[in-house]
Amino acid sequence: MLRFEVSTSGGMLALPMPISVVYNSEFSVPADSITVEIPYISGCDDGDFLYGYDGERLVFKGQIDEITTQKSGEKITVVISVRSMAGILLDNEAEPCVYFNASSSVIFERHLKPFGFAEYVGDNEPYFGYVRISKGMSEWQVLENYCMNKYGKMPRITGDGRVILNGDAEGERLCFGIGGCSYTAVKSTIKRYKVVSEVKLRIKQENRYGSTIKNDLADKRLVKRRYVDALTGGGSVGTADRIIKNSNRNAYEVVLECPYRLNCEAGNRASIDDEILGKADGLYIHKLKYIANNRGEKTTVTLRKEI
Repeated sequence: MLRFEVSTSGGMLALPMPISVVYNSEFSVPADSITVEIPYISGCDDGDFLYGYDGERLVFKGQIDEITTQKSGEKITVVISVRSMAGILLDNEAEPCVYFNASSSVIFERHLKPFGFAEYVGDNEPYFGYVRISKGMSEWQVLENYCMNKYGKMPRITGDGRVILNGDAEGERLCFGIGGCSYTAVKSTIKRYKVVSEVKLRIKQENRYGSTIKNDLADKRLVKRRYVDALTGGGSVGTADRIIKNSNRNAYEVVLECPYRLNCEAGNRASIDDEILGKADGLYIHKLKYIANNRGEKTTVTLRKEI
């Protein structure tokens, strides 16, 4: 099981062995979350940051959102709820401004470093164009907009606080099944209702929605249409492509239950080789849920297509 420490005004405080741990990580959600229940210990109500370790390796860092002390009979416990470092960016509003040809280091220095981030993974090449920060945008939205413009991908902040600008989680590809990571249960689902078969585009004043982008991977028997106004509605051909790609990505899902703590990150590439389901490559870890308590450890993993 993971071990934890909290930073307090008096220094670092090692927490006792947890009664339970629930850790959630999802690739499309900026902040991971963790809830730790421990036997009562004096001083932890002054906690600021929570640090989670697998042996000596830091695997989680975040500023504490809630600390609850509860008593039932003779039992006194403390429940600590935390989001990973991305939570700080979600909670803070950015100062409105406009960047032109901004480099990654400029975005990092002004929008991440002040909140305790030490480094980022990515190049320092500029994005050639404007990045507008409007009133009400969060610091996370600034990072997200910059990375979507520059890389066409969502950024990712890992559980231990690393900033990955192009969204690609590091680490080797995980193989589940024959010759790879074991599991005790598996469920494969094809979600036909998720697939968008075509997107109608309005690109000229006079032709209404006269252009069509079709999804080559859609079942020809399926009709599911969307409309994008690329003339005055703020959409584009790229918007249509993203709608189709996201629908394909979400249409296939594999859920596995592993009776241990799986050492990986949301976003890691993966494959499966199952004697019933067969082989499937080109997958990634979309979601992780780790639970540890007196009944043992379990990681539930959701895989989706990389498309």
